[in-house]
Amino acid sequence: LEQYRVTLAENLGIHRLVLYANDDGWKCLLTNGVAGEIPAVLEASFFDKDGQVRLHSSQGNEDFDVVIPVLHNGAPIAYLLAGDTEEGTGVSPVVKHLRFIELLTNVLIVALQNKRLELERVRQEATRRELELAADLQSMLVPADWPRDRDVDVAAFYKPHLEVGGDYYDVFSVDEDRLVFCMADVSGKGIAAAFLMSNFQANLRAIFQYEPSDLAKVVTQLNKRVMDNAKGEKYITLFAAVYNRRDQSLQYINCGHNPPVLMSADGTTQQLELGCCGLGMFREIPSIEAGTVNIRPGATLLCYTDGLVEQENSDDVPFGMQRMEEVVRERRGMPVDAVQEALIEAVRTFKGSEPSFDDTALMVVRFK
Repeated sequence: LEQYRVTLAENLGIHRLVLYANDDGWKCLLTNGVAGEIPAVLEASFFDKDGQVRLHSSQGNEDFDVVIPVLHNGAPIAYLLAGDTEEGTGVSPVVKHLRFIELLTNVLIVALQNKRLELERVRQEATRRELELAADLQSMLVPADWPRDRDVDVAAFYKPHLEVGGDYYDVFSVDEDRLVFCMADVSGKGIAAAFLMSNFQANLRAIFQYEPSDLAKVVTQLNKRVMDNAKGEKYITLFAAVYNRRDQSLQYINCGHNPPVLMSADGTTQQLELGCCGLGMFREIPSIEAGTVNIRPGATLLCYTDGLVEQENSDDVPFGMQRMEEVVRERRGMPVDAVQEALIEAVRTFKGSEPSFDDTALMVVRFK
């Protein structure tokens, strides 16, 4: 820009000039020989005036005799306002060098645009790499395979809406007799949700190792961690349950999450709804109510996030819990892998060409 100013003002004798370029609005890039501050942004209609153009500066009016549009592919990309057009009694320098000024300004603006586009490309590449790293991190946090267990079979599915998401599920042992199941969903999507969930996963596992017998205390501590990390800007819904292998009981707390469905071997169902509000909504949870259910052999536990049951078809009808239960009921004697795959395929068929609007997570647990 400085070399451009020197060329026009000192070499060509155009001492008063203002250059505007279109960069998400008309913005002033350069001034020379103008007293006071002039408008930094102008409306496009300003440049359509015929005859002399007047700018209102902080020290009065500035008149310019010539407005030179700079076109690229037929559209204006810059306007040069020029004054002091008299060079003694001869031809004004603007008229004399008009074609050169147009060419020089065009080269300058295109170069500036290319620089901006390159910076944007670099920024997008950095964002893409950041998303890849976040996706790699998330893939390590969400289990892909499950070890064989004497009491349960597990199958799961996860698909983020963006490159990374905020859904999470897990199954892990805290001792020989107790097995933890959990499904969680962070409000929002993308990198921020993924990093909050990765921190939450680490806290959840650590707290359960010290408090496996007191679900209410686990939830209280997790709520404090979410408040400290999210600062009230996000919250997490959670379903957490502890299965006792000895007495075949399942104690659970549902923290504002979609109610998991427990389906018995004969196809009857119940929703696991007891619990409290989502984590991170309040500094202190108003009340917590734990639930306990007895598990019979052949029972199936379905944990999921709202991206599954709220997926809509072309008629704006959600997939819903009833369809989910029907798919599972028809296959309740099949392996959990087959149940999970059939349910995901049913959602995919139901939505047709409609896009997914949220992360989707599903975990199917069969008790032997």
